[in-house]
Amino acid sequence: MTRGVRLKGIKVVTKPDGRIYKYRRVRGKLVPLPNLAENNPDFLRAYIEAEEVAPRDDSLASLIGLFLASPDFKARKGTTQQVWRRRLAKMQVEYGTAPVAKLTTVHIEKALRKLPPGAARSDRTIWRALMAYAKAEHWRPDNPAKDAEIRAMKATPHAPWSQEDVDAFRAFWSFGTPQRQAFEMLFWTAARCVDGVRIGWQNVSSDGYLSFTQEKTGGNVLLPVTAPVAPFLEADRKAFLRAVEPETIFTKTAYGRSRSVKGLSNLIANAARKAKLTGRTAHGLRKARAIILAENGWTPHQIGAWTGHETLQEVSEYTRAANKKALVSGNSAGNSRGAVVDCRSKSGS
Repeated sequence: MTRGVRLKGIKVVTKPDGRIYKYRRVRGKLVPLPNLAENNPDFLRAYIEAEEVAPRDDSLASLIGLFLASPDFKARKGTTQQVWRRRLAKMQVEYGTAPVAKLTTVHIEKALRKLPPGAARSDRTIWRALMAYAKAEHWRPDNPAKDAEIRAMKATPHAPWSQEDVDAFRAFWSFGTPQRQAFEMLFWTAARCVDGVRIGWQNVSSDGYLSFTQEKTGGNVLLPVTAPVAPFLEADRKAFLRAVEPETIFTKTAYGRSRSVKGLSNLIANAARKAKLTGRTAHGLRKARAIILAENGWTPHQIGAWTGHETLQEVSEYTRAANKKALVSGNSAGNSRGAVVDCRSKSGS
């Protein structure tokens, strides 16, 4: 037996007295329909006419509201949804009254120029998805964000932590503090904050290796936790094991809860400032780990396995601050004692 075609957007409301009301949802509006069977010709006629009857709010704010409720948005990763919701909410406030049909590439580029490079690239991705949705839903015939360009601006990179930075932070924040716990976890694993908030002992294999799939890229990471390590890494590994939670995820709040991505990032930045370290961030710890490995003779492939970078170009960008003298002198892992960042922690720090 074949099933009939099910009409989309039908909403049925049954009142307490038994009366039934039917509506078609069109562009967020409910248009009344006759209380007839869906295969009734008069019902089908009213259903089709509702497409033209429903008034449409052509504003960007209205489009954003529908996009947030769409399968296209809900199919994205949870962390992506969180970030996009914040950005889309800001767009609603700043540009919500703009008619979608009249938006041009120039309008979008002007909005992007108000932002720093990283935020501009992120917002351009959101604009493109939003306008692709508008095109698919017949709000407009094209995607004006597709060719939007970002004005060339030199981004301020996250500075890698130096030997002095590491020593100063460890001297200021003792073991047992949330700040030291988060620091040692990020410093050892080189994880991004989006991954750092969720990784833990559940990701460690029986032979002592931490492995996880990165949220941002989908790439795989593999690094030692209790497995054997090169001598130059042993001091940092001991500090990591002493600092992190003994079970479940590696770092938690003082109340035993997992941290938010922004919360972890802010924790490190604020802790660094209190330790009189200017411009030091969680991402700078990721860079520092890559530099340490490079200074001790590791190949880009070895570094990439630890940090999760999938191309040699990415690894080169993170390791260009490595000490050139250590590299050209032929020092191998464990023999480079004069590196820019020496992971060895001081006793009692």
